[in-house]
Amino acid sequence: MSKRDEQVDDAPDDAQPPTPVRQEMSGGREWWTDALAETYCEMDPQWESPRGRFEARLSTRQFGDLSLSTVRAHAHSVLRTPAMIADTDSEDYFLCAVTGGPGRIEQHGRSIWLDKGSFAVIDAGLPFRFDFPQQFEQIVVRVPRPLLLGRMSERDVDRVMAQPVSAVSGAGVVVSRFLQQIAALDAAVPNASATALSASAMDMIVTALADTGGAVSPTQQAHTVDLHRAQNLLKTRLHDENLSITEAAAELGISLRYLQKIFQSTGSTPSEWLLQARLERARMILLSTEITIGELASRVGFKDTSHFSRSFRNRYGISPGQYRQR
Repeated sequence: MSKRDEQVDDAPDDAQPPTPVRQEMSGGREWWTDALAETYCEMDPQWESPRGRFEARLSTRQFGDLSLSTVRAHAHSVLRTPAMIADTDSEDYFLCAVTGGPGRIEQHGRSIWLDKGSFAVIDAGLPFRFDFPQQFEQIVVRVPRPLLLGRMSERDVDRVMAQPVSAVSGAGVVVSRFLQQIAALDAAVPNASATALSASAMDMIVTALADTGGAVSPTQQAHTVDLHRAQNLLKTRLHDENLSITEAAAELGISLRYLQKIFQSTGSTPSEWLLQARLERARMILLSTEITIGELASRVGFKDTSHFSRSFRNRYGISPGQYRQR
C-alpha cells in the first residue's frame, strides 16, 4: 500500500466526544476576582460600595477554537494594568457583546458605550477598563490571537480595536444573534460541527469588524479590500494543487509584487497564508470524515502525502493520523 493510500484506524466521527455543555458557576467578590483571572486574564474588580450586595454568575463553554462565556453580575468595574500584563503571557483578543445593561470600555485611548447586543473587540495584551454602572449581562468570546491575525492585518486589527459594532444594522446583526444563540445552547455540539461553526463565526466577526473602525485613507481601504479579495480567492482554490501565487495574482488583476505587499500586513507571504489555510481546512476534515490521509492531502491541494504530513506535524505538533485519533 502506498503512503498516499494510507489508512488510519480510528473511531467513527459520531463516536468522538462532543464539545461539553456549558458550565455554570456563581459567587461573590472573592470568588469573582479568582474567576476573572482563571477564565480570562488577571483583572482588578472594583466596586463603588465594597459592602453592598454583589453576585456574579459565569457560564462557559468551549466552541471549537473559541471559548464562549456569559456573564451576569451586579454593577462594578474591572481594570487591567500594565503590571498585570507584564506578569502574564495572555495576548488573546476578547469579543465583548453587551446583551443587558449598558457598559463602557476604555482601551487604546478610546472610550465607548455598548448596549442592546452591540459588541467590540479588546486586546488582553494592552491595558483596559470596563465600567458597568448597573446590573448587566454580556457574552464574551475569547479569540486566540493567531485566529484573528490570520484573517486581518495587524494594522486593521489596531484600527478596529475597542470600536463599537452595532447589533441593529449591518453584519453586526448576524454576529450578535449567532453568539446569543450559541450561548443559549443547552445541548452538546459534536466537535466537528463546533470546529466548523467556530471558523464560520470568525469569518463573520471579521466581516463585521471591517465595517467599523473609523476613517482610513483611500490607499489603506483599497489594500484591505484587495487583501480580502485575495484571501477569498485562495480559500476557493485550496483544493487546486497546481495553483501558483503568480496565477492567483493574475486572476485578481494585480501584480505579484502588489499581492506580496498586501500580505505583509498579515505577517506572512501569500504562500505561507495559503499553506496555513490548507492545513486548517485539513484539520476540520479530519474531524468530520474518515477519508484516507492520501485522499485528504489531495483534497487540500498537496501533491505529495509526505509533504502534507510533515507540514501538518510542523503546524500542530502531531501527525494527521494522531490528531484524528485524539
